Amino acid sequence: MNEILKIENVSFVYGKGTPFEKVALDNVSVSFKKGRITGLIGHTGSGKSTLVNLLNGLYKPEEGRVYLDGEDIWEKPKEIAKIRYRVGLVMQYPEYQLFDETVRADIGFAPRNLGLSPEEVEERVIEAARFAGVSPDLLDKSPFELSGGQKRRVAIAGIIAMRPDVLVLDEPAAGLDPRGRREILGGLREYVNTLGTSVILVSHSMEDMAHYCDDVVVMNNAKVYKTGTVEEIFSEAESLTAVGLDVPVVSRVAIALKNRGINLEGTLYTTEGLRDAILSYLKGGKK
Repeated sequence: MNEILKIENVSFVYGKGTPFEKVALDNVSVSFKKGRITGLIGHTGSGKSTLVNLLNGLYKPEEGRVYLDGEDIWEKPKEIAKIRYRVGLVMQYPEYQLFDETVRADIGFAPRNLGLSPEEVEERVIEAARFAGVSPDLLDKSPFELSGGQKRRVAIAGIIAMRPDVLVLDEPAAGLDPRGRREILGGLREYVNTLGTSVILVSHSMEDMAHYCDDVVVMNNAKVYKTGTVEEIFSEAESLTAVGLDVPVVSRVAIALKNRGINLEGTLYTTEGLRDAILSYLKGGKK
């Protein structure tokens, strides 16, 4: 499967040469695949946010390179703004970045800046609103009249409307209840399948990772600790907890059952998978 983004031997240090020096990334190499949703997890301070800020050129690596479709994004520094249209970054609490008079105008801001025709801008606004869960009746409202969750979906739609090659979401559902999380993240699969875009999702919620992602990159102490498919990563739930990381509640239940001598087989990181494994066990699949 082809890579869309690749980080190669990248290091980044905050406050270098000062008493407050902190290594955020230490010789990190990792790649992200086309048409996949990749989760990026790790405890606070593990390097996640620094990594995502490097992906679209907000930060420049002190060592190493960042490649987009095989090309070094810093080969032409004066054109780095073009990279930010191709790698769309939705920062934490993006609702604070809204500014236009209507939701429609806010979502259409980037497409207008791309010089698209009014018809093309409108097409992208409608498309992006649908993927982000913004209902049509909100398009002509002021974004400042909306709820917090609605504002966040509008901000995400504004990035989607650029049709980036890669969409990076940094804790997009932080602070929201389960329903709000589903509304924010529920359209990701359709979005990827329809446009072939790659998505990188940063989240502290292991349930989000298990439910929405194809692959997972685990960060720990400024390095990449593990990479793999969701199933590969969460099948090693005990090793994640050993380095202080959370795992889905379902995985914790499976571990507790294993410690009691009940060895289940199958997908043990989703509710449905655990249910099927338990039913199989009860029907005679005991080990």
